[in-house]
Amino acid sequence: MKLVPNPARISAFFAAVFFYLFVPGAVWAGDSAEAFMSATFGLSSARTQKRMENSGAVPFDFLRNGRLTMKGTFEYRSAIFIFGFHSKRGLNHKSVYLASSGSAESDRALYEGLRDAYNIRFGKTDERANPNRIAKGRITLQNSWKPNKDTVISLSYNPEITNRFPGDSPGERPIHLTYNYTKWTQ
Repeated sequence: MKLVPNPARISAFFAAVFFYLFVPGAVWAGDSAEAFMSATFGLSSARTQKRMENSGAVPFDFLRNGRLTMKGTFEYRSAIFIFGFHSKRGLNHKSVYLASSGSAESDRALYEGLRDAYNIRFGKTDERANPNRIAKGRITLQNSWKPNKDTVISLSYNPEITNRFPGDSPGERPIHLTYNYTKWTQ
């Protein structure tokens, strides 16, 4: 079997690497990706909210039951951000749910670019096919990394949700990226 490279995937990967490594922070002012990625565990809810608002995100559901939900953009796609906080120690969970671009090929290329970047950073992981909760008999692709003993990073892609206009529910978005800090429990 001869493998043929996918040009859309290759260009998306190199664009993501280029922007991450060489584009200064001022260019990202309209995108919340940098603020989300740099929000460290232990950060207070007020500081997390302020950091996200400075990047252009807006509160969607104010802090309630230890969760803060915001809307913004991630890699210039509509995104919902959810932050979870330990009652005394601060941020211990953060997730971003990315909307479809309207193109299954573009959504898949972004997912694969993120997966490849995390594989480079934290070591290759095996992609698992889990049952899809939305479409019976279909799958959702899932990847997990454990960069240290207390942190778990998960990336998932649901191909059944591409080409749909996103609602306000995270489940209506095809790409999910989650960071959990397991050392602190509620």
